[in-house]
Amino acid sequence: MRIAMLAAGTRGDYQPLLAVGRGLMEQGHEVGVTATSDYVDFVAAAGLRAEEIPGDAMRTYREEIVARMPPDLEGQMDMLAVVARLMAPAVAGTMRDLWPRYDGFVSTALTATWAGLFGAEPRPNVLMMYVPALPTIWGDASLYSVEEGRSLRNLTAGLRTMRNATRMISPAEGELLSVGLTHRDRRRALRQVMLAPTFIANTPQVITPRRVSGRRVRCAGYPFPELAAGTTLAPEVEDFLSAGDPPVFVGLGSHTLPAVRDPMRHAVDAALELGHRAVVMRGSGLEDEGRYDARVAFVGDVPHELLFPRTSVIVQHCGAGTTAQALRSGRPQVGVPFITDQPFFARRLHEIGVAAAPVPSREAGSPMGIALLKAAIEQALRPSVVARAAEVGAAMRAEDGVGGCVREVERALSRRSA
Repeated sequence: MRIAMLAAGTRGDYQPLLAVGRGLMEQGHEVGVTATSDYVDFVAAAGLRAEEIPGDAMRTYREEIVARMPPDLEGQMDMLAVVARLMAPAVAGTMRDLWPRYDGFVSTALTATWAGLFGAEPRPNVLMMYVPALPTIWGDASLYSVEEGRSLRNLTAGLRTMRNATRMISPAEGELLSVGLTHRDRRRALRQVMLAPTFIANTPQVITPRRVSGRRVRCAGYPFPELAAGTTLAPEVEDFLSAGDPPVFVGLGSHTLPAVRDPMRHAVDAALELGHRAVVMRGSGLEDEGRYDARVAFVGDVPHELLFPRTSVIVQHCGAGTTAQALRSGRPQVGVPFITDQPFFARRLHEIGVAAAPVPSREAGSPMGIALLKAAIEQALRPSVVARAAEVGAAMRAEDGVGGCVREVERALSRRSA
């Protein structure tokens, strides 16, 4: 089967999709992956065909969106819709070009309407999400939930936020007309989203399988990309790790930008005040301030699967990919969530006992940030949390996320094309 995987977003959004794409290729399928211009080489390096969407969406996001991101999920969805609106003409052109060349499609939450909105006729399509973006009463089964357990507040928050989420993945009437589409096309695309078979590319350790919005949530496991043979840590990183006790890791993934320098600084200062060393992601500008001694090492694009198991605590933004790698490492965590799915993952990590209570990035960057982060690091190092993190890590390492996702894609597309 010729399968197009519709990718968009950050590096963390692409990596698991590429792992599934390689798994599908190993089963004999032809696979292409949509990629904005900044990720074309990344897709090609994974051995997959890149279907380019002209433009650098992440540059737009970093330079125009992230510094103005509001604290609430509804407002964040509105801001992310700006990026979707800017991308709409380029997406339309790419989809029209690739449509005749593929038999079925794999969509994500960010690309959920593409196959129905820009396609000439219905084609088999399966929706692969890293967290369910569907309203429910359950706090452990939806991106939109706001509290633990079973609560109507979770459902009402989800229904309210869905309106904004729809604008993020589907252009409004004016943009539709600009790329030759109609309101009827938009209704067709949204209907396809509601009817498409869906599975969750994540672990049941974090997302509880339940019936959500009429669908049974099935967790296939997180599809970790395969580390290239011979990959090692840079010598300077290896030397730092070997020179003392396991350090605290501090990084906010794609959000390690100047806009989050204060939360990063406060996390590093908290670790040092508690007597720990720290290994810190570059990108916030903190590395250029010259205020730290040999107890702090700054690193670039380092393999998390090699670094995380050698840390004491992982202070991270709780994006889906970083969270999965941190869980698999078996190390305790502190969540410093910024936007969209990150507050959900940060809350769930605390609820399953592998992390401290979340410290949202705005609080981490406030005058009280160092004190809050010191308390969180101490909480994460409690023996019960350390033991629980090791237990969940072992369970994660036993899962076959790539194989599970490949089976879900094959089952859904073959059934709908029959």
